[in-house]
Amino acid sequence: HNKRKAIEEKIREKIMGDDSYPSARDLVDDWIDGLDPYDMVSSAAAKREYFLTASDLATLLYEPVGGGVGIGSATKYYMHRHLLQTSLRKHGADGVVKKLEARNKREEKKRMKEEQAEQARKRLMAAASTSTTEMTHIGRVTTTTIRIPRDSQEIKNLRGGLLNMVKENMGFKTTGWIILPYYCGRAPKNWRIETPGISKATFAALMFRPTDVDLESFVQNGAYYTEKYRASNFFGVDETRLTKYFEPEYVTQKIGSSVTVRYKPSTM
Repeated sequence: HNKRKAIEEKIREKIMGDDSYPSARDLVDDWIDGLDPYDMVSSAAAKREYFLTASDLATLLYEPVGGGVGIGSATKYYMHRHLLQTSLRKHGADGVVKKLEARNKREEKKRMKEEQAEQARKRLMAAASTSTTEMTHIGRVTTTTIRIPRDSQEIKNLRGGLLNMVKENMGFKTTGWIILPYYCGRAPKNWRIETPGISKATFAALMFRPTDVDLESFVQNGAYYTEKYRASNFFGVDETRLTKYFEPEYVTQKIGSSVTVRYKPSTM
């Protein structure tokens, strides 16, 4: 216990010095105290939270969890205190503080963009006409019922075309060797389709916000806008249209309960 405390204090002393970075003190404390020193952290979290690479992790002891025949390799877990030490060794005190501050700024910027988008969505809802129909928009965190104009025929056709592309991609129009990957190797994984040439106005209409042609109510992360909806709502069909039963094989195939849409505006 005493040795552990000494390590923590050494890290704080190196990073904070004699109050050289008072504005970063809370960030550093959260970084150090976020977990118990002997708590385990997955590989993905280790790279993300401690600013490390696979090469850095290759030098550390780890505990394998899970894995096995037919389910992939085990996940590696590393000790919190080892990750702290490695990150400090690699980046130095100044480097760690700069990375923590930069990450905090990114997260704050993201929060601001989400708040601005939420305000824009509220304005859209307030301005919605009375001749509307109710749909449910499934966001990343909450479910909000909004009133939206009905789809134009063009958007209805687009939704139907996208649904047909998904069905074709998943093998809805074929029979045999569908679900049993260990024996067949032909079962579809997470499906993905791409449609080029979509305008901002068309994207907004697909996302049930046809009046937001400037996408003010959407959050852009990097080059993409990302939205998530119930599959039945997005494709404009009943749940039964998303499922197919293959009688000879006694298996059922379903597109999924939700659809994630990523949109990158054209620069042309």
